[in-house]
Amino acid sequence: MFSSTILFVMLVVLAGSCIQSALGFGATMITMGFLPLIMDYGKAMGLSIVMVSISTLYISVKYRNSIRWGIMLPFLIPTAVICAIVNILSAKVSSGVMYLMLGFMFVAVSLFFFFFSNRVHVEPTPVSGAILGVICGICYGLFASGGPTAALYLLPATKNKKEYLATIQAFLFVNNLVVLVISLVMRRLSIGDLPLVGAGVAAMFAGTLLGLVIHDKIPASVFGKVIYAFVGIGGVWIIVSHLI
Repeated sequence: MFSSTILFVMLVVLAGSCIQSALGFGATMITMGFLPLIMDYGKAMGLSIVMVSISTLYISVKYRNSIRWGIMLPFLIPTAVICAIVNILSAKVSSGVMYLMLGFMFVAVSLFFFFFSNRVHVEPTPVSGAILGVICGICYGLFASGGPTAALYLLPATKNKKEYLATIQAFLFVNNLVVLVISLVMRRLSIGDLPLVGAGVAAMFAGTLLGLVIHDKIPASVFGKVIYAFVGIGGVWIIVSHLI
């Protein structure tokens, strides 16, 4: 039976997957900004990861020859390890607290990309990869969102937009898989969620294809400013609504 909940999930996933394939990241920032409004935080994270895993796998396979595994691995390994540890520990924190923390994270990411992203250039070395990997792992484990940190490390290390998109999608897929396995083991998802998953997958494919068209035609810097303004406003709204 088609319900308002399914429609809401489809619209959120459509927007998130479109942004993901256009900018290289951002899907979980959208899905985790809205899905916890209608369901438990842990379930929202599980559903988000299912959708995004399929999207990132599709793009990774599509552009597999452009993936730069050599520069990714020093960053990927610490991210995946820390992500798994933090994600398991976060199950003990209440959904309300996690959602409020998510609001603050959204505001911080929005401000950073507006004012500092063009001034910060990270050299892709094993040391910087390990340091940013720990930070990214914490963000991934708590909020299923490590894309901004990944972009900071991978963007200057890749030669063009295609290579960047392929590499960051492969990176995100591996970490999505880590969170997905933990979500299934901890039973954040159940058989009863299959209708939502099916509807979300359909919306994800549509959003991914639309985002790839946008990626080819619109400069990421212009599109990104609009997205991060939206993310920042969403973060403020989450914080204010919870505090009031």
